[in-house]
Amino acid sequence: MSQRINYGNLTLDIAESFIYERPTKYPGGCPREFKTQMLSSQQEGRGFLNDKVSILFMGTPEFACPSLDKLILNEKVLGVVTQPDRFTGRGRVLKPSPVKRLALKRNVPVYQPEKVNDLSFIDKIKEIKPDLIVVVAFGEILSPSILSIPNLFPINLHASLLPSYRGPAPIPWAIIRGEKETGVTIQRIRSQIDGGEIILQERVPINSDDTTRTLSDRLSRVGANTLLQAVKLIKEGKAQFKPQGKESSYAPKIKKEQGRINWSSSTKTIYNLIRGMNPYPGAFTFIFLREALQKIKIWKTKPAEDLKEDKGFVPGTIGKIKKNVGFLVKTGDGFLLIEELQLPNRSRIKGYDFIKGYHIKEGTHLLS
Repeated sequence: MSQRINYGNLTLDIAESFIYERPTKYPGGCPREFKTQMLSSQQEGRGFLNDKVSILFMGTPEFACPSLDKLILNEKVLGVVTQPDRFTGRGRVLKPSPVKRLALKRNVPVYQPEKVNDLSFIDKIKEIKPDLIVVVAFGEILSPSILSIPNLFPINLHASLLPSYRGPAPIPWAIIRGEKETGVTIQRIRSQIDGGEIILQERVPINSDDTTRTLSDRLSRVGANTLLQAVKLIKEGKAQFKPQGKESSYAPKIKKEQGRINWSSSTKTIYNLIRGMNPYPGAFTFIFLREALQKIKIWKTKPAEDLKEDKGFVPGTIGKIKKNVGFLVKTGDGFLLIEELQLPNRSRIKGYDFIKGYHIKEGTHLLS
């Protein structure tokens, strides 16, 4: 039995708890009803054959955009739920999320509830009647009332190899902790955060020069392809559901103060911290400039071999200036080459340009 949802009569209503932006045209609708019975390790039920599965997508940052784009091109995305527009920058400009911009570009209805678990918005999701709810870095925990709505079930793309690095910040923590490998997981969403059964996983190596930005870009593309594969398996009734192992780790939200560099730490530890904090919130240290203590963010570095004569430098000391390259700072067990940094309210600059511009001398101390 087919059902169709006509979006043409819906209009923008600012007074409601969510915002709907009217598309020019988008063929919504649900395929025929599909009932499944999920066992501990295997989904049984009638497949969708050649029909497209109807999806309500929930996501917010740039990371979620490749997944949304893949689903729009290959399935039937009935709508997109994303966070409300936020004021950003020193100019306090109201900006939509990357997911909202993409959805509007693709003429997909957009919903922006202040709180996704409000009863009024839960009723709206029930009206949409999706077969799947797909969540990719949305930014809120879904209530059991929402998890029970889709005809099938809700699924999530998580940027780690679960059960490792459950939580909101798996990518930066994998880099900060010096992991050599990470990946993506497609899981069925359960009430336990990131504790649902695993449908698919894909491993991704972490390069020695990866930052959170570069690794996130790569994982978002791998994740989009893996998500599409998982949806295909679900449609065909071939999805396998593997319970997660008991041993897990957690990746809490990154706090700004965690970016403070302790120069007594090892070169590798500091190098990983700087990469993991790039682009947000940035690793930082302090220096006296023109008789004032200044905070500087360190963006690009490279581990360096010990100086032949380290002259007994204490950690945080600028041990050597390398012309047109940067400067070496003493760590707990060696030296770190600083190649790019940023002063408050300034643009990023090369390490050597900083040295020249402020007449920094060898022996100057950076403070932890």
